[in-house]
Amino acid sequence: MLHRSFPALAFAVLALVLTACGGGESDGGDAAAEPEAAAAVLVTRDCGEEVVVELTDVPAGQTGMQALDRVADVETDSGGRFVTAVEGIEQDEDKQLAWLFYVNGEMAETGAAEVTLEAGDVEWWDLHDWEETCRVPAEAE
Repeated sequence: MLHRSFPALAFAVLALVLTACGGGESDGGDAAAEPEAAAAVLVTRDCGEEVVVELTDVPAGQTGMQALDRVADVETDSGGRFVTAVEGIEQDEDKQLAWLFYVNGEMAETGAAEVTLEAGDVEWWDLHDWEETCRVPAEAE
């Protein structure tokens, strides 16, 4: 299997988000002043070689599909179960290119409409050859 490294800049941004979402001790301030629990979405192509949508915070508790739709123009088929295009960039079955997604560095094993994002989760969508394994940030050494 072919592996590619995730670009250093995108990895650094993801690392900052994951670190920032780690929380800290409360100073006992007003609960209304505390930030909303957030997850994040990043959209790229070619195993992270090109950023399509910069890393963007989304409220936790949404499905992966809702979060993607919140940050990008998305086209789907099969009743909204499969992403066919993001920001006008279409999958290409003849070239074996498909929109695949990962949550916290793990390729999702269920559809994006079935995955609920929790605070601190990072959802990464990437258009690449479906036979290729991308090296995602959580796997970086």
